[in-house]
Amino acid sequence: MEYNQLLGKIEQSLFWLNANARHAIELKETFSFPAYDKSIRKLIEGTNKVRCYKVCLDAIYFEFIMTLMRTYDSYEYDTVCFKKLSEYLTDDFIQQYEKNTQREVRPKIESALTEFQNLKGSHVVGRLKIVRHNMFAHTSTNFNRNQVAEYGHAEQLLEKTLPMLNSLNSAFRDKIEPYDKIRTFWKGYAREFWQGLIKNS
Repeated sequence: MEYNQLLGKIEQSLFWLNANARHAIELKETFSFPAYDKSIRKLIEGTNKVRCYKVCLDAIYFEFIMTLMRTYDSYEYDTVCFKKLSEYLTDDFIQQYEKNTQREVRPKIESALTEFQNLKGSHVVGRLKIVRHNMFAHTSTNFNRNQVAEYGHAEQLLEKTLPMLNSLNSAFRDKIEPYDKIRTFWKGYAREFWQGLIKNS
C-alpha cells in the first residue's frame, strides 16, 4: 500500500477509534452513577422500579462492553480496531512520516503499540470477550462462569485504553482528545438524567 493510502487508513482508523472511545465514556458514566451511588437504590428500594433499574443497568453495561471491545477486535476484514491500525504502522511508514512531517513520533507509536499488545493478552480483555462472544453473541452454555467479567473490568480497560489512544492522537494529529472533559460533562448529564427519572416516575 502506498504511503498516502496508509496515511488515509490511519486517519480514518483514528477518527472511528476516537468516536468509539467517546461513546464508551458516555456509556460508562451513564452506568456508573446509578450503579455505584446508593442514593438511587435507596429511593426505589422495595418498589417494582428495582426490576427495571437492574435491566437498564445491565443493558447499558453490556453496550459499554460491546463498544469498548470493538477496539480490541481481531477480525481481518474491514474492521476499525487497534490491531488493524497496528498493521498500517510499519517501520517504513513511520520513518517516511517522520521525514515528511519533521516530527519525531516513533516513541509515542511504539509506546501505544506495546501497551496494546500487553492489554490484548490480559485477563481483563479475555473476560470481556467471553461476555461478548459467549453470553451475548451466541448464548453459549459451554463457558466457565468464573472467567466472566464483572462490573469494574470494562471501566478498568477503558482507563488503560484512553491514554494509549491519545498517544496515537498526539503522534498523528498533534493533539489529544479531551477525554477528561467529556467524562466530566457526561457525568453531570447522567446524574441529572437518573435523578430526574427516579423523581418523576
